[in-house]
Amino acid sequence: MKELTLRHNRHSTYNLEYHLAVCTKYRHPVITGKLKDRLIELTRMVFEEYWNCTVIEVNTDKDHIHILFEAPPQVQLSKLINNYKTVSARLIRKEFSEELSDC
Repeated sequence: MKELTLRHNRHSTYNLEYHLAVCTKYRHPVITGKLKDRLIELTRMVFEEYWNCTVIEVNTDKDHIHILFEAPPQVQLSKLINNYKTVSARLIRKEFSEELSDC
């Protein structure tokens, strides 16, 4: 059984874990190979560096990605998810335009 880890800040004690599943547009099976590796790298970068969250686990299939993460109470989830989807989509489209042109 997993041990409960509580985090603290000045005014609260918390343990907020979230599970996010994001699908590709029209569920096209494009998350493979180098694109998969780059998407996982971008996921860790956005969540950990920009939003001060802790990524616990990331897993992908060909048409979606699962992200299990911890976030402090100050993080607005709607803004985090919007930012993640925008940044990852733009960078993936820019870097892998040839592979994605088939879809």
